[in-house]
Amino acid sequence: MSRSEPPPVALDVETRGSDFVDFQGRRVTLRGVNLAGGKWPANQPTVKREGFFDAEPSYVGRPFPLADAPSHFRRLRAWGCNVARLTVTWDAIEHAGPGVYDEAYIEYVVEIVRCAGRFGVTVVVDPHQDVWSRYSGGSGAPAWTFAKVGLDVTKFEASGAALVHATRGDPFPRMCWPTNKDKLACFTMFTIFFGGDRFAPDLEIDGEPAQRFLQRHYIAALGTLAAALKDEANVAGFGSMNEPLPGLIGRKRLDRIAGPLRNEHMPTPLEAMALGAGVPRLVREFSVSSLKSLALGAPVGTVSMNEEKTSAWLPGADCVWRAHGIWRVDDRGEPELLKPAYFDVGREYFGDQCMKPFVAAYAEEIRSRGHARWRIFVELPPADLDLCAFPDFSDGRGGPAKLPDGSGGAYVHSPHWYDQLTLFFGRYRPYVAIDAVSGQPAFGRGAVKGLHRRQIAELQGEAAKFGTAPTFVGETGVPFDVDGRAWYAAPVAAAAATPSETPQFAAERALADTVKALEARDVSYALWCYEASHDADELGDGWNAEDLSVYSARPRANYVSLERDPAGVHRGGRATRAVARVFCRRLGGAPTRPPKFKKGVYRLEFTSDATVSAPTEIFVPAAVHYPGGFSVGVSDGAYEVEKAPDAEGGYAIVRYAPGAAAVHRVIVRPADEPPRRGWCPWVCGPPKSPGPVRGASDDRSGTPSDADTLDETAIPLVRKSTGLLGGGV
Repeated sequence: MSRSEPPPVALDVETRGSDFVDFQGRRVTLRGVNLAGGKWPANQPTVKREGFFDAEPSYVGRPFPLADAPSHFRRLRAWGCNVARLTVTWDAIEHAGPGVYDEAYIEYVVEIVRCAGRFGVTVVVDPHQDVWSRYSGGSGAPAWTFAKVGLDVTKFEASGAALVHATRGDPFPRMCWPTNKDKLACFTMFTIFFGGDRFAPDLEIDGEPAQRFLQRHYIAALGTLAAALKDEANVAGFGSMNEPLPGLIGRKRLDRIAGPLRNEHMPTPLEAMALGAGVPRLVREFSVSSLKSLALGAPVGTVSMNEEKTSAWLPGADCVWRAHGIWRVDDRGEPELLKPAYFDVGREYFGDQCMKPFVAAYAEEIRSRGHARWRIFVELPPADLDLCAFPDFSDGRGGPAKLPDGSGGAYVHSPHWYDQLTLFFGRYRPYVAIDAVSGQPAFGRGAVKGLHRRQIAELQGEAAKFGTAPTFVGETGVPFDVDGRAWYAAPVAAAAATPSETPQFAAERALADTVKALEARDVSYALWCYEASHDADELGDGWNAEDLSVYSARPRANYVSLERDPAGVHRGGRATRAVARVFCRRLGGAPTRPPKFKKGVYRLEFTSDATVSAPTEIFVPAAVHYPGGFSVGVSDGAYEVEKAPDAEGGYAIVRYAPGAAAVHRVIVRPADEPPRRGWCPWVCGPPKSPGPVRGASDDRSGTPSDADTLDETAIPLVRKSTGLLGGGV
């Protein structure tokens, strides 16, 4: 660093071993949402064909207009969300052509990140993609990436190269978009992006090997965004790529369908290549609503595709895979496989030879142009698809396992986890679940809970392959249109005086079960998703007929009364009692067991860290869970409670300074619920002030910032003396 360069800003959240920590050394638990709207342009809805191929996209205003950002972040703060996974796409940055960046969009992202910081929200930048691009049925890469390898995006629907909502129209089949991973457009682009040097060595783009050209532009585009965000202290790091796919790398057979995901028409790779070259085929069809497909993996029928012999390739371009001698059309006009084992390089190849070099180059770019201490939140292909082996990043071949100064780990393990049965099949059954990888079912509530916790534990175990790294579940959630869209059929529910332990809707129960499974493993997570434009019941999130948003402009239930929420901070929430939970967001020590929030009672037990002087902080969504108030009990030491006014969401922060006991305990319970024997058998130590408490923003200077003055200083401080069950709030 030259003398003229200022030192980098101190980050709000870093890592230490397997934990997230703040600048005062406290263990941080991250809970929040994915701001999903950045997946598609503001001027091109993914559900409309008009202008889909012609209009110049603009992502400015996604996930929401800048003027609306404070209201959304105020709501998230009131729900206890201290992290937002901010979706950005390669297309958003570089849609106009190679090396041409959308500066207006980059400036917009910077302002969104700054607004998040004013409300105490840490940001993880998520370079998002789904099945490569919105032109191949998902999100991510610009249209010109297809053209550079010879593919014509306007011919994907006719040739079967991709299943795209905008060109397919409605009704759009449930959860069929992931099957694009097995269709020509997606598997071609991913195979070239990660393995073009090995599997398509003759393919060049503008005189450069295709793999290097595509990776160079992807990395440079995200590096440009990193440079613009390098001084934002609330950015914890960048994701490497959302749900990357190996394409055909590692496929043993090109004439068979592979994997557990089967829905709609499912060509084999050979059939997909032939269809894309204009060769009609009879393709098998599957259905997620069919027990035959679900239990046996058997098709429900066949469909004749591409009878008009449309080519997915641009005029003058040939199929990349036919050009490399993998297949040909025989004298009868039938596709013939010439190199059946061409991609069969083993399960380890993709992770070791493709992902690790890519992540190393990407991390170097992000840190050199952005912040040197940013962690890279690394994702591999979804574990439940069982596409490859998890590589070992601790050997340094995926980039240094520690930051350049050796002071901390360089990576965060960021897998995704969903209850597959609920997500893919749209049915919530608390007594049955399926492990997608093994195919083994679980029957009974206890067995289902055990399966979910075991799956999360296995994901956490993979973090050891980074040396030591925290686990951050980057996506988790449930669809709200489960069980025949029961959510939408019921009348709008009014806020109850006392929150019910039995949610009215299946979607609420499903999300509560998901969150409880994550809490049982004490893992940080971000819910998928928060979609600000969710205002049309029939369109859901506005992307591929999904409906997972925990916010809607037209919600079906009100969780906080108008008296407690005069400014409408909580308005629009869906399943808010599952989203907004009591939890310890900053811990001055280590938990002796996972904290538990059950039936309105929260329990925390921990040992102190002698090097940490800052108080432990517990977030309490009082307006959501305790409309009648709550009480706090501590085993020793002292605590104080900050209460946000109703106009800010009516939440509270409990700050606790423990005493001299070896193990410390905190309990939060409804104020009107009397203590029961054995509930709080703790001997309290002498009163001890936890010290001055400024506000929820923890401004380090000791002087309130403008944001603190606006949002925090009006919160009255209520000092409580130590007692067996403390005082009420």
